[in-house]
Amino acid sequence: MVLVTIDTLRADHLALYGYRKGRTPRLDALGREGIVVDDVYSHVPLTLPAHASLFTGLLPPRHEVRDNMGFRLKETHRTLAERFKAAGFETGGAVSAYVLRGPTGISRGFDFYEDALTIDTAKGSLGDLQREGGVAVEALAQWIDAHRRSGREALLRLSPSLRATLPVHPAREAPRPRPPLRRRSGLRR
Repeated sequence: MVLVTIDTLRADHLALYGYRKGRTPRLDALGREGIVVDDVYSHVPLTLPAHASLFTGLLPPRHEVRDNMGFRLKETHRTLAERFKAAGFETGGAVSAYVLRGPTGISRGFDFYEDALTIDTAKGSLGDLQREGGVAVEALAQWIDAHRRSGREALLRLSPSLRATLPVHPAREAPRPRPPLRRRSGLRR
């Protein structure tokens, strides 16, 4: 199982969802070969609380992570990685965003969690405290390759919060609905 989360990526700008100018061949290939979930909404527009909800299945008032800074996911809230680990699977993750570093508690349950971000304190905003997504992907790919060579299989491979593009430019107008290539409600194959 591979779960990839990408901050600041608009679905209406992906070829997978019918955008003709979209240039996302790897995501398109994942969509063709895997399961695409169409109707997904975040409970909160902040990276750490959104991932806390995604990993625990709890709303922010329940898991109590309400912002990107100053909050830590409590150990009483089981994460997806902890559930897979308890079932006997090995889990790995790699992140690009500072707000998803291990001390936030979001890494709990992972056998491997790569969050070695070099932080430039001269950066002006929290959103700037990140690294290129390719660095996280490479770290996770090395972990996966090591598992293949050892003959072990890992079930949960997470690459949380790869930043799609910088800077982020909000839409000038609300996007017009377009019929996607293969859109259905819920899960699709």
